[in-house]
Amino acid sequence: MTTNLGSMEIGLEGADQVVYFTHEHTSMTSCKNNTLVAAAQVAKKLGVKNMVAVCPVEHDMAFSEGKQSWIENRQEAEQKALSINSKMSLLNTDLVFGKDPTHLVHYMHQCAMAGKIQAPFLSEDAKFKPVHHADLTRAVALSMDGSITG
Repeated sequence: MTTNLGSMEIGLEGADQVVYFTHEHTSMTSCKNNTLVAAAQVAKKLGVKNMVAVCPVEHDMAFSEGKQSWIENRQEAEQKALSINSKMSLLNTDLVFGKDPTHLVHYMHQCAMAGKIQAPFLSEDAKFKPVHHADLTRAVALSMDGSITG
């Protein structure tokens, strides 16, 4: 994990392939968006040949204080990062599942048991894209070897 652009640049120096996983601070969506764009910029600047960004969207903890919803802010950041770096592939999902339940599944279960489904889960914007962790790993590997792009 890097905390600033300088350390990100040092960390990526000499790399020809990069897999970027967003940080786990789920409530800091503006920070995530800025870091995604910065990673795309640094990878392009350093001539990284292939970059795969894996960016889950945590519906339960994300928020926005601006005019746009946090989903729109995230989509805007993703499009900006993709336009900055044409060698970047973006893999995003909001629910990676496996043997152990995720925080999102646990949270949604608690809401359902309490009879209080949060409005963001009922929104047209909340389109869940669950993926098993083994499938996500396979998608990253295929993206890194050039088998899939985009």
